[in-house]
Order: sequence, then C-alpha cells, then structure tokens
Amino acid sequence: MWRWLRSALRSLRRSPAALLAGGGRPPAAMERAVVRCVPSEPKLSLRFVLPDGSARHMQRDQAEPLGRALARIATNAAKGPTKAAKKSKKARAAGGPAGEGAGVAAPAVRLFSRDGEAVAEEVPNAAAWQDGAVLQIGEAQYRVERNPPALTELRLPRSLMAGFPVCPKVSAEFAAPQHCLFRWYWEQRPAGGETAGGDGPAWVEAPGSERVFTPSNALVGLRLKLQCTPGDGAQRYGPPREVESSGPVEAGPGACTFDSRHLYTRKVCGPGSIRAVSYNILADTYAQTEFSRTVLYPYCAPYALELDYRQNLLKKELAGYNADLICLQEVDKSVFVDSLVPALDAFGLEGLFKIKEKQHEGLATFYRRDKFSLLGQHDIAFSEALLSDPVHKELCDKLAKYPLVQEKVLQRSSVLQVSVLQSAADPSRKICVANTHLYWHPKGGNIRLIQIAVALSHIKHVACDLYPSIPVIFCGDFNSTPSSGTYSFINSGVIAEDHEDWVSNGEDERCNMPLSHPFKLLSACGEPAYTNYVGGFHGCLDYIFIDKNALEVEQVIPLPSHEEVTTHQALPSVSHPSDHIALICDLKWK
Repeated sequence: MWRWLRSALRSLRRSPAALLAGGGRPPAAMERAVVRCVPSEPKLSLRFVLPDGSARHMQRDQAEPLGRALARIATNAAKGPTKAAKKSKKARAAGGPAGEGAGVAAPAVRLFSRDGEAVAEEVPNAAAWQDGAVLQIGEAQYRVERNPPALTELRLPRSLMAGFPVCPKVSAEFAAPQHCLFRWYWEQRPAGGETAGGDGPAWVEAPGSERVFTPSNALVGLRLKLQCTPGDGAQRYGPPREVESSGPVEAGPGACTFDSRHLYTRKVCGPGSIRAVSYNILADTYAQTEFSRTVLYPYCAPYALELDYRQNLLKKELAGYNADLICLQEVDKSVFVDSLVPALDAFGLEGLFKIKEKQHEGLATFYRRDKFSLLGQHDIAFSEALLSDPVHKELCDKLAKYPLVQEKVLQRSSVLQVSVLQSAADPSRKICVANTHLYWHPKGGNIRLIQIAVALSHIKHVACDLYPSIPVIFCGDFNSTPSSGTYSFINSGVIAEDHEDWVSNGEDERCNMPLSHPFKLLSACGEPAYTNYVGGFHGCLDYIFIDKNALEVEQVIPLPSHEEVTTHQALPSVSHPSDHIALICDLKWK
C-alpha cells in the first residue's frame, strides 16, 4: 500500500511531457496562464495566479528569449515565500516559532509545448507562448491560453421599450459578437407588491439565446439582464460578463408609421437584387435645441424628441426593412458608434461613417456583409476637394470668377461618402454607392449646383477611372425639389448657364456656368409628394438615383399614407423618429 501511495505522489510530480504523452492534452483542472500577444505591439502580457492566491501580471518584450521571462517568473513566484521568510525571521527575533516559508528558494520554472516537449530558452517569447502549452512553476502547472476571447465592453441601451429590439453594444478582443453566447433574463415580478430582498432581485431566464431581445408588453416595469460569453468561432470561449439595464422596460407607442412598410420587407432580397434605403434620420444635435422644440417641431411631444426614444424607433424601423444598402444622413457620431453599429451589426450589416468636419454629425453607409465586400472608400469634403483635387480644377477656375459664391461654397462643411462594393455571389459585379447631404438653405440653389457638380465629377473619377464602368447608386438628402436646378442637372446630365438657380440668392451672387456629367441617372422612387414633412414645409428632398443602364427598379416600398404622417400633425412624432421619411426600393441588375 505504501509503495502504491509513493508511486501516486511521484506521478503528480511528473513533467507535462509525461502528463501529455497519453492524450496530448493537459488535465482539465489545470489553472490558466493567459497570454496576450498582438503582432503590432512590442510586448506581450502574461497573467496567472500563484498557489498562494496572489495574482501576477507581467509585460515582456516579444523578442526577448524565453529563458529571461522564465527567470523573472521564478523571481516573482519566490516573492510570496520571501515575505513569509521575513515574517518568520521577525518571529524568531521575538522568540516566536519560525514560519514555514523560511529559506524557500525560487521554484524551477519551465515551459512545455502542446506535445510535451520542453521549449528551448533561446526561443523568442512571441513564438514560445503558444496556445495549449503548459507552464510549470515548481509543482504547479498552468495551461497557456494565448489570446483567448475577451469582452472589452458590454452595454445595454438606456431606454428599453416593449415591442422594440434591445441591441447590446458588444466589443471584444479575439472574439466576434456573432460567435458569442447570449443569455437574457428579466426581473421576477415581486408577488403581491412585495419588494425584492436584500440579496437583490431574482431573475428569470428568457427562452432562446439570440443576440437581440425584444421584450413583450408583459415585461413593462421590469429590468433586463444580459450574460454574454465571448467566443471566437473556433470553439474557444472566454469568461462571461453580465450587465443589467439601468431602468425598466417601458410601454411602446403603439402603431408606428413604418409598421405597414415592414409588410413589404419581411425577407431579405435574393442574390440578384439589392434593397436600398436612403434616410435623413434627424441628428440629435439639431433635434435637442430650443429652436427645434419651440419653432421647428412645437407639435412634437418633448419626450419624442429625446435621442433614446427616437433611437428605439429608428432601430426597429431600419431592422425591419431587411435592406442590403442603407445610406443615412444627419448621423451623430455617438449614435453611429453606440447605437446604429451594434444594432445593425446584429442584423448582418457593416457600417461606414464620414463626419462633417465642423459638425458632430455626418453620413453613414451600411451594407449587408454576406452580399457585399468593401473594395474601397473614396470619401471627400466638397470644399477641400474643390481646392486640392485636379479633377475639379476646371470647375474651381470657373468658380474663382464669382468670389462671393466661392467663399460660401468653401465655408460649407458638406461631404460625400463613396464606397465601392463587390458582390459576394458574382465577384465580377461591382457597384459604386454614393451618399451625400447638400446645403440646406432655401436660397442656396446655386451652392447646391456647385456641390453636386463636385460630387458627380468625383463619382465619375471613381466609377469610370478607378473602377472602369461600374454602376452607380447615388443616395441622399439633396435639399432639392423636383423643380430645382440640382434635380434637373442630375436627371438630364446638363444645366444651362442661364438657369434660374444660378441667381437663387439674388444678383450679387449670380454665377452663370454650364455644367454636364456623363451618367444616365434615374430617381428610383420617382418624385413623391414629400419626403420631408414639418409644420412649415413639406416637399420631396430625398432621392435614390440609379444608373439606368445597369440597374432597374423591381419594387418601390410605398411611403406611409398621408393619414399616418399627419396623425400627430407632422414629423417627427411619437410614432416616427425623424422629420424625413425613408425611401426604400428593390433594384436588380440588368
């Protein structure tokens, strides 16, 4: 019996080489040594917990020989026993008993590869610390986990509404949200009006394990909790994290203007079709001003102008369109990063952003990642491109003859977002997707003509020179009605030098010049009665222009009825998040 016990103890002290010889895997109960090693960074980090419970976090040069790192680990591991030895020395000096840690030497430290072979000490750290290796510190053994999935941020929206999707913001390292595991919970409603005990609320797990959770009306008044376990798609998972909502689920507004439109967009288009959306979503930086509340939108309930409320509506609206391309205008940077990207990413869309330099808002383009891949981004600011890009030299020279107009054009911060996408189903098909928001002033027709001339020249450079003969989809808020010079120019390809829009702001700012462009563009959604409906104005300002030589319209999703738009007088309202209406159409290749 004693001989068997000694043999068992010896087996516990065997090297990882012996332990791994059987199945090639270390014991399941082995402690973790977590290594973070990123090629772009000069150092790697190593975290582990010693048998005495003390945590160690080390930073080592990636090019450093392994032997130096192991020597440092040995020194670190000996610090605990050294402190114990000092206490023992003091105890002896005071006449007390000596501690167990007195005179303990630094433990032997070695690193073994996955197949159990000792890693040579001259091997650089970056190559030595591989996933599945075993670090041995004295008798203790650690399984090395190199770059395991880890959550860096997990956040729920501040506002939750019944019937509206809750899309968490998930940021991870060495993981992807689509590979993470999600478990949702709601508060257990106290029976008979009782309050929760001192241990906090009890939680009920929701059925299913989807990334997006839509609370029902039954959950109004209850908070939500999310547990997320990061994964990398290769059956590796990191430690889970939990987050609770800051407030309870609130009641939704009932019917929204987009509910009937969703009946037409229940499914994603087939591989030969493209569903495109263009939408000015009303930037929070404009909605939350005293002028907006009292002059522009006095009919809108104040709470319905708040960002959190509008974002609930907007995310449900956009998700329900099942679009392949979404071009948005007036997108606050924080809304893009914290709200739209997490939400639309969960529905399979990748997002790109172009900010206006003088504002906190800009343009966003989203594309369905299983239908398209991004070949290139060619965004510009109109004023900067006009001055610096040789493509616009001729126009710049013409404009120099009208210094007042030139100054106004150069003061504007308007931008153009241009993305070149490639079809996943047919790589020979590429498409140029442009998105813009032109100058807003009612008397700024001449400024808009210059801006659209710059835009079309740049799009020509991209779609004809950089990527020869690829079709164009040009979306945006053009701030131009169908009777304007800008619309006529886009549609016909020419604008006469005596067009009335050249004097839109009076004779002092007259700037007569003929312009042309080579595209054959068509307004895919036609000329609706209005795409912008506020108390003092309604008209068609938004368009999806398509290259009619290469694309044709399959379906235009009907706009909300006039009754729906005016239910609460005008837009925005408790049932519509913007003062504009989204344009949606299904296109197909010719």
